[in-house]
Amino acid sequence: MLVDAGSQDNQEVSVAFGKKNKDEITGAVAVPNIKAAVSSDYNIFLGSFLTARTLGMIGSNNIRGLGIGLEVADLTGSGPGSGNALYIVDGLPRDLEGLRFSEIESITVLKDVNAAVLYGSAAVNGVIQITTKRGAANKPMASVSVNRGVSIPQALPKYLNSADYMEWYNRARQSDGQTHQFSDEMIANYRNGNPYRYPSVDYYSSDYLRPNKVYTDVITEFSGGDENARFYTNLGWNSAGGLLDFGEAANSRFNLFNVRGNVDLKVNPWINTAIDAAAIFAQDRGIRGNFWSAAANTRPYEFAPLLPFDLIDPELPQLTGRKNDVEGKYLLGGTTNFLTNPIADSYSGGAVDGIFRKFTFNNRINFDLDQFIKGFSFHTNISFDYFTGYGQTVFNEYSVYTPTWHATEDRITALTQHGQDVRPGTQVVSNPYFRRRIGFSGLFNYDRLFDDKHRISGKLIAFGSVFKERDNAFDGIDNLQGFKQAHLGLQLSYAYDSKYVIDFSSAAVNSIKLAPGNRIGFSPTLGVAWVASSEDFLADNPVIDYLKLRLSGGVLKSDMQIGGFFYYDHRYSGSGNYTWYEGSRSRASTVSSWLGNTGLGYSGRNEVNLGLEALMFDKSFGVEANVFYDYYNKLVVRPGTQFPSFYTDFISYQNFEADRYAGAELGLSYNRQIGDWRVFTGVNMLYVTSRRMIVDEAYDFDYLNRKGQPKDATFGLEALGLFQSQQEIDDSPIQTFGTVRPGDIKYKDQNGDGIINSNDEVYLRRYQAPLSGGLQLNIGYKNFNLFMLGEARFGVDNFRESSYFWLDGQKKYSEIALNSWTPETAQTATHPRLSSVTNSNNHRRSTYWMYSDDFFQMRRMQLTYDFEKDFAGKLGMSNLRIFANATDLFQFAPNKEIRKVRIGAEPNYHSFSLGLTADF
Repeated sequence: MLVDAGSQDNQEVSVAFGKKNKDEITGAVAVPNIKAAVSSDYNIFLGSFLTARTLGMIGSNNIRGLGIGLEVADLTGSGPGSGNALYIVDGLPRDLEGLRFSEIESITVLKDVNAAVLYGSAAVNGVIQITTKRGAANKPMASVSVNRGVSIPQALPKYLNSADYMEWYNRARQSDGQTHQFSDEMIANYRNGNPYRYPSVDYYSSDYLRPNKVYTDVITEFSGGDENARFYTNLGWNSAGGLLDFGEAANSRFNLFNVRGNVDLKVNPWINTAIDAAAIFAQDRGIRGNFWSAAANTRPYEFAPLLPFDLIDPELPQLTGRKNDVEGKYLLGGTTNFLTNPIADSYSGGAVDGIFRKFTFNNRINFDLDQFIKGFSFHTNISFDYFTGYGQTVFNEYSVYTPTWHATEDRITALTQHGQDVRPGTQVVSNPYFRRRIGFSGLFNYDRLFDDKHRISGKLIAFGSVFKERDNAFDGIDNLQGFKQAHLGLQLSYAYDSKYVIDFSSAAVNSIKLAPGNRIGFSPTLGVAWVASSEDFLADNPVIDYLKLRLSGGVLKSDMQIGGFFYYDHRYSGSGNYTWYEGSRSRASTVSSWLGNTGLGYSGRNEVNLGLEALMFDKSFGVEANVFYDYYNKLVVRPGTQFPSFYTDFISYQNFEADRYAGAELGLSYNRQIGDWRVFTGVNMLYVTSRRMIVDEAYDFDYLNRKGQPKDATFGLEALGLFQSQQEIDDSPIQTFGTVRPGDIKYKDQNGDGIINSNDEVYLRRYQAPLSGGLQLNIGYKNFNLFMLGEARFGVDNFRESSYFWLDGQKKYSEIALNSWTPETAQTATHPRLSSVTNSNNHRRSTYWMYSDDFFQMRRMQLTYDFEKDFAGKLGMSNLRIFANATDLFQFAPNKEIRKVRIGAEPNYHSFSLGLTADF
């Protein structure tokens, strides 16, 4: 466990269920420097803080790239959608939604099984352990931070206007052997005519979007107390506007208010208690419909969103009798195919408010039993969390109008009304959901130092939690039975003179997903450490100031990979009705779904980790390195390929498959002060590979086998370019993915059978980067400080598979269409031919659509100035700091334009802000 170079002396680190001196830690743990980040890098929420800062992490929620496809955080409710790691906040599983960075005292990433096993089955992919702030005795503190910024889209999609779309759609029909749909006269009208009669709607133009959106963040913190009672309070408000700039959408805004209170009370000399409570209230105001999806899919000529009064016959009854208009100047446009649309929704559909509430509570009681039994203590921790959300709106109905235009003049002679204008004024509540979690831990702790050299410590832990969720409206989850965790933990360790350390950590896990009598599993781990720099032969070494070697290993048994609760039991399902007696009588039938398997057991993470930590050159240069080997075995599947096909309904779930991970991580840091200059730089790198070792599969050809390939392997076809002529198609293998014409993608016949089909798929890429890392640079001169954080990932590919690239049928055409194949552009085209019908040959996963997703991105940059204390004192402050920062400022990537653009969703942003922090 290496933090920043130069900060290693006598450091205690938060680990599972307690703290340890860094010399006595045998597992692989990482501790980001929270204190340095507070003064040099203003973060609003915790979510993305770990990205690029933490050795051994990919992004903010994936430890070492392990457990691909196993979303532990989803299963445990410690952060739906948040990834492979288990999040622990103040001792128990919790999600990070709304958790502010300013609330955090420390973060510890428990990477190997020896460090994480005490958290039981859910710790199979590692643990991110977070501790919130507490008040300090006789050190009153107050702080206020204000941050104001703008977010600017990195890039917006570019689509063809109406006239260009029609021209290229005609070419698409021509390539299909069909006649043109749009005449030259019509195309000319849409290019130069009245924009209301011949609309060419650009949904990404300034008519609908602002150039940026503005956000504000305010935090206040208070703490204080004495030896008997201490408190910490955090109050915050975060508000962000939207990018849309029309109708009700212009008022879109997200507001979040948070409050936390942590209190420590001394009951008597040997009992103290801590009570933590936090609440979040959030409101996300928007509009009905999905503007971004509509913008990516609605062709520009479909309809004019607004019809101006001055082009409409004033005597028309639809105009004179209207109940609704826009700004007193327009009627809403539409057609029978577009009775609703996001633009009309914004003007007349009413606002939609997403309401979110979150409450968390902790109570810890600590008993110091040292006066009764030397070295003993007892600790309890209970928690209750509740998160609820719902949508509320006043649902307005509205009319849209289809115009009939004069044959020779740009005026509307008739209107066809669709729908009705009704504003009931009744508030509708929809999409309710909740998440509820109850947790408990009890801990007997023994920690005693004999003769100032022999430290013996132990922990006996009982741990349990229940998580329930109901979220049918969003992802179909109706987990009312609840996800239950319960286990016992045992840790025994011995350290001699903080030089030689041995640690045995284990868990007896329990799972209701397994059959009675088979529900208990034992997870033993062992770690040893040697602080070599404490030996006499290194005591006077002029280069090495600190050197520690670690070795750990063990087995962590887990039920996280088991997808259901009754896989061990024989299950049946209905199979229709059968009749007899001339159909007058019937009975429902029941068939087997799968056979029971009472021997079904835990999956296991088997690991060995070897680590090194060093400080050199007067503690200015730090090194940490780990190599690890992980074998996930006994993974649960129904091994259908092991039995005849007619036996499918009787195949039981079994512990069958296995995956292997291996990798290395390296962290380097340099910390030096020369006069008024301060320099810190750090780099961390992770290289990880995976391989599927045992797989339930049966393919006709070896190259289709997933065994031996990475766990995150993607298979597809190998493209050989584009067909240039019908003769080339005739001379090629038989194509089975639909009618193929010149300009379509040509695929390689891998097995030489003369047929292009799914048997020609091969390994294409990994979707998780094998090589990733981060770079930190912190340069200070007197009162100025410049901080930069970069993230890099290499060796990963992605696919251009959105509607922006896959152009066929009635889809909207992006600028990509301009590079599509035609007989005239055959030698220069970079995109297959366009087709007016579904093109199943071209639009399937292949190397043609694959691109390198390597990148280096400047994630964060901040310039800070700390005013002199004398100046701050004159203003009644102890410290005053101002800063300017930027997020996602730039990136270097071979395909950065593809990476920047988001299709059918709100764009990615560059963010810039100014702020100040005042301490009192």
